[in-house]
Amino acid sequence: MSITSNALVLTGALLCFSAFSNTDAHTEFSQTYHAYQRAVENNEYEKIAQLAKLAYEQGKVVFGEKSQNAANLAINYARALSNNDRQQALTVLNDAIDVLTALQGKHSPELVDPYLLKVDLLLPNKDLTAREYVGFAIDIAQHHSNHLLESKIYFEAAKLFSRARDYSRVKSYLSRADDINQKYLPRDAVHRLTVDLWVAELLSARKQHKEAIAKLNDLIVVFDEQLDFDHPIELTAHSRLVGLYEKMGMSEQATKHCVMIAKMTPWRDDIEQTPLYRKEPEYPQSALRARAQGWVALEFTITPEGFVEDISVLDKQHGQLFVKNTINALKQWRYAPKFEDGKAVSAKSTVRMDFKLSR
Repeated sequence: MSITSNALVLTGALLCFSAFSNTDAHTEFSQTYHAYQRAVENNEYEKIAQLAKLAYEQGKVVFGEKSQNAANLAINYARALSNNDRQQALTVLNDAIDVLTALQGKHSPELVDPYLLKVDLLLPNKDLTAREYVGFAIDIAQHHSNHLLESKIYFEAAKLFSRARDYSRVKSYLSRADDINQKYLPRDAVHRLTVDLWVAELLSARKQHKEAIAKLNDLIVVFDEQLDFDHPIELTAHSRLVGLYEKMGMSEQATKHCVMIAKMTPWRDDIEQTPLYRKEPEYPQSALRARAQGWVALEFTITPEGFVEDISVLDKQHGQLFVKNTINALKQWRYAPKFEDGKAVSAKSTVRMDFKLSR
């Protein structure tokens, strides 16, 4: 997570510093930092933590403990510690924040990312001061009259509080981001479209399905009228609309979104197709009483509209026990149809539904 540029300012700093620093220490740090970057790119988590610590320790020698580069290295190290040792991560991060504040002042945009990292570290302990650090970051954006940064901070905060299941705070932060976006950002800004998608998800989660549908349809209009490229946001919006329309019993309205998804995503005959909307089969009462488990494998046709028809049983465990409920559920599923020569066509697919009892 990084919504401001807080990468190490290595080139200028090293060029100016190299004449006065220990060349061996300088080279050793450079090698460690590049190894750290490679570990991050390759998601080598154990190496990331080890190399982040080593780069931080070496960087303090090369740049000085109270330098901006050392502070940025400390932030990298705190982030690497965040999953395994939050208390140590907070200690390292607090030192970095103190250094950056002393060097650049309390309104420096360089403080935004460490403030949000601190929010992330505080939330698992339900520390209410996490909200204060969101406020500190917002103060920075407002001080610079940076509306995009302000919206991004609210959005990042909403995601962090979502992980902590504080949904009232999520709603508040998303609403503020949405208000800023509508007032200051162009309709086709990717950040605004991303927030729109999250707002729609929140509306759906709160059972405000009509409002969510309106938000998603408005989002799709932007792609249709203002953007000439496909984007994962648009694909997700179509997928969510399929589910929402089906939940409301509006299958025909879902059809065009099934077709649009099919146009955007190529069909692969070598893999099982993923449903856009699925209804889980009911566990038969007779099977529950018998504590029976099993599965049913089926073949079926996906129509050009994405409906399921021509269902047949390929194989099953426990005879007919699970077949009826499996077929009844599958009839209600929706898929993206197969496209050939620019036209939706019928195609075969398969699925296996498992019935397992929780322990």
